[in-house]
Amino acid sequence: MYRKVLWIVALVLTLSCDNENNTLEDIAFKGGYITFVEAPNLSFNILKVDSEVFTATLQDPNQNASSYTLDVLYKDGEAVIEDYIEISSFPYTLTFDLSDVLEALQVEETEVELTDRITFVATVVTPTGTFNGRSPDFDFNYINQGGQTTDRLKQSEHNNAMEFTIGFYQPPGVKIRGTSFEEPAVAGDEDVYNRNGTNDETLDLINGPSPPYVDYVAQGSGPDNELGFDTEYLAIPNISTSSLGFSEERIGVMSLFEDYEEYPDGVQGFHSEDADGALRITFDTVHVPEGQNNSGISFEVFFGDTSWEDLDGIHAYANITTDNGDEVLELINIYNDDVEAVAGQWMEVNSGFQKGIRSYQLVVQIQSGATAESFDLDNIIVYEAED
Repeated sequence: MYRKVLWIVALVLTLSCDNENNTLEDIAFKGGYITFVEAPNLSFNILKVDSEVFTATLQDPNQNASSYTLDVLYKDGEAVIEDYIEISSFPYTLTFDLSDVLEALQVEETEVELTDRITFVATVVTPTGTFNGRSPDFDFNYINQGGQTTDRLKQSEHNNAMEFTIGFYQPPGVKIRGTSFEEPAVAGDEDVYNRNGTNDETLDLINGPSPPYVDYVAQGSGPDNELGFDTEYLAIPNISTSSLGFSEERIGVMSLFEDYEEYPDGVQGFHSEDADGALRITFDTVHVPEGQNNSGISFEVFFGDTSWEDLDGIHAYANITTDNGDEVLELINIYNDDVEAVAGQWMEVNSGFQKGIRSYQLVVQIQSGATAESFDLDNIIVYEAED
């Protein structure tokens, strides 16, 4: 065994001394493989698909590629472009407008969603063959139904340009106006709101002489001034088997930490329990700054962790204005078991960025017929896109 090892070592040394064939590089088979000089940006602002540009420099590390072409696949092949780009010399600066790619795919820019992906698959031609950027995929007969680029070559450190995917992100919103109910005064945990009118009378509620308050007038119109709001009571037949309406309950702006450890923002929120009917809270109208085409609205709600009946739940929407007139933007409409599925935790309701809205007026209608069926609202924001 010792002599055999020595013979192998001697053979390797002999080959390494052969000037005509002395390296692994000389005898290794080189396939077609193109890489980026530096890893490119593959995540683009979904609000700016009309102006986003992809750019990266391609190189041919094996120095054997005669051509490099890219096919484009949208949403795993829902739309496909073959031979969208062809390149025959390297290094090469690859640049294209995202809007041009979408147009070639026949995809409207407004149809693109955050979860959508655009995949580019290369085909490289060399003197020794044609190499596809897809990963090998062998069937039961050991026949490759895929490409010739292994997953190992696609690891991030290689800056592979044989198969790469573009995705999208949504930038955070910048608050235009909002409220976390921090400005209205509050009283103790057990203080109740004494309503005007009879118990089950549909009418506009008014503040009593002391908290908790159900109405609020904004103290200014700046981003740091909280929105004003107005609360109405609406009779809902058969919402409770014991009684309808209320005379006094824990309803209005309060600071409660019974079902949760903290509010999403601040230390106060709007609370409602056992109204035996519906409360409709209408907030001040917020105007979107002129020239801003991307905006949205959000709020957070906490449902008491209990059983909810058919008439118990929430319906929230925004009255909006656009260049075409007045419309309604639906935000959430859930009752019964759908509420139970999300109860016991703060849940965000968010419109996402909308285009072309000029103003928002949030309306939240909450209705329940038992004390445990409680609601808490907080962190209402009308926002716009960052510059």
